[in-house]
Amino acid sequence: MRSVRVLVGLCCLALAPWAMADQPIIIKFSHVVARDTPKGKAADYFKKLAEERTKGRVKVEVYPNSQLYKDKEELDALLLGSVQMLAPSVSKFGPMGAREF
Repeated sequence: MRSVRVLVGLCCLALAPWAMADQPIIIKFSHVVARDTPKGKAADYFKKLAEERTKGRVKVEVYPNSQLYKDKEELDALLLGSVQMLAPSVSKFGPMGAREF
C-alpha cells in the first residue's frame, strides 16, 4: 500500500501544472489482468486515491483484462500516447535495457 501512495503522490506532483485547468485531466490506465487480482485491485485503488486527492481534477479510466491493448501492444500504446499509465509485468523491462528488473 505504501508504494501505491508514493505512486499517487508522484503522479499528483507530475500533473500539478495542469491541475488548475477547467477540464479534468483524463488518465487512461491499461492493464492485462482481471479487476479481482492484486494488480487489478491496486489499479482501482490508485483511481480512487488520485481522484480523491486531486478533488476530481484528475479522472482515471481503468481498462482491465486487455480491454484496450494486449500484453505485447501496451508499451507501444504508451509510447504513442494512446494510454498514460500501464501496469506491465516487470519482465517487460528486461528487453528494454533495464535488466535489473
